[in-house]
Amino acid sequence: MKKTYSSGVAFIFEGDTEQTFYEILISQFSGKHPEYSYSVSFDDVVNEVISESSCGSHSVIIRMNSMKTITQVAHSADWFNNSCKKKHPGIKWTVFLCYDTDSHLADITKFYEGDWLTLRRKLKGKNVEVIDLASRAMIEDLFLYDKEGICNYLEVPDQTIPREGNGKTTLKQFFRKFGKVYHEGERAADMIWGLDMDLIVASAEIQLHLVDERCFPLVSERVFRS
Repeated sequence: MKKTYSSGVAFIFEGDTEQTFYEILISQFSGKHPEYSYSVSFDDVVNEVISESSCGSHSVIIRMNSMKTITQVAHSADWFNNSCKKKHPGIKWTVFLCYDTDSHLADITKFYEGDWLTLRRKLKGKNVEVIDLASRAMIEDLFLYDKEGICNYLEVPDQTIPREGNGKTTLKQFFRKFGKVYHEGERAADMIWGLDMDLIVASAEIQLHLVDERCFPLVSERVFRS
């Protein structure tokens, strides 16, 4: 029998490093909600990791899609409509668009034009909420809020991390200083697990707390009502 859910959350990422970060962020959020059960499994049929959180009669399915390349932007809407919305009709969906602006000075309007505009139009519909989580520059810029965590990972004394352009370049240069190599994607997981997510959530310019609210809604609603 097909399981029914109360709501759904879908993430669309630009790349694997973003996906790895948000997978770990959600897992750490789950630890703050002991009344929730949280599970992660790999679905061989769709070849994707599928997560779910549940508290009493309320359950949330969490799906993720990494575009890999910018040319796949429009296809992500097809993934959502076919793999999420059609498979679980009648529930409210929140779609998080997680992308880098590549530069602190980047014109964010480009993410509302061209392929991105096509994506947003295809995502629109009844019971669909679209939320942008646009990192100003790169996802690695979020990591840099916790320099102590990065230094601990490298097993070096806590110190200032000199800026060398964007976040990714800065990390690569800092790792190289100690004879290490910064790896992106899943290979960054060990470092990300060691970061202080509370500090990053509090410091980030993007509303990461909304991920907590949508993935664990009943708990969050009670907190904000109190």
